[in-house]
Amino acid sequence: MKMLLLIIIVLINIVSCTRQEPTQQTKLRIDSLPPFNILLMDTTTRFNTAKISYGSPIVLFFFGPDCPHCQALTRDIITHVDSLKDIRFFFLSIAGFHDIKVYDSAFKLNRYNNITVGQDYNNYFFNYYRAPGFPFLVIYNGKKMLKQVIIGAVGLDSIRTVINK
Repeated sequence: MKMLLLIIIVLINIVSCTRQEPTQQTKLRIDSLPPFNILLMDTTTRFNTAKISYGSPIVLFFFGPDCPHCQALTRDIITHVDSLKDIRFFFLSIAGFHDIKVYDSAFKLNRYNNITVGQDYNNYFFNYYRAPGFPFLVIYNGKKMLKQVIIGAVGLDSIRTVINK
């Protein structure tokens, strides 16, 4: 059963990380950030998104550890992290915990106070947002109200534009 799940996750990563142009979507079922749990990198802490404080923009970044577009965006984020301190990033994946930890370690994401990495262990994000592939970004304002969804390869300028609208 675990092997089947692993094969399915690998196939999802391969199929979903494509060279698609970014598309933007603004209407989901609800316009506010839904509460759901994320398993953090210590493997024991479950963080609920309801605990995210109001005030700063929020970017939920659904990624695949093997996705080159996700890796490129992550490099861009950490390169410019000083100019992004007012944005809270939540990197979420349905990949195996080991693969997420390798990704987290490779980019040293634990160094940044405004970046949280975790596993969507209940597949809530994946099912709720119907994420068709990686990268998949959901951007909320400081009041936790949906601003925009961006699907596909994207740069920081696009994220900043959405946040500053």
